[in-house]
Amino acid sequence: MQTLIQKLKKKRRKAEHVRYLENRISNLHNEIVGASFNSEYSLNKNITVLHGNIENKAKLLKKYNRRLKILIY
Repeated sequence: MQTLIQKLKKKRRKAEHVRYLENRISNLHNEIVGASFNSEYSLNKNITVLHGNIENKAKLLKKYNRRLKILIY
């Protein structure tokens, strides 16, 4: 009986973690897309200026996606 309780707790904890990662991934994705829509394009220099730490958010998005794949499969 004790082993069944431990398995149930582990499954519940894993499900909560997966749900948290999915929420975090969707929030990061929305922030990145929103920032890219609000970015400024400098026509004479042919560069796009992004405000904030988009590079860090993109790295986190990639990292969390990898973790989620490992957890699910």
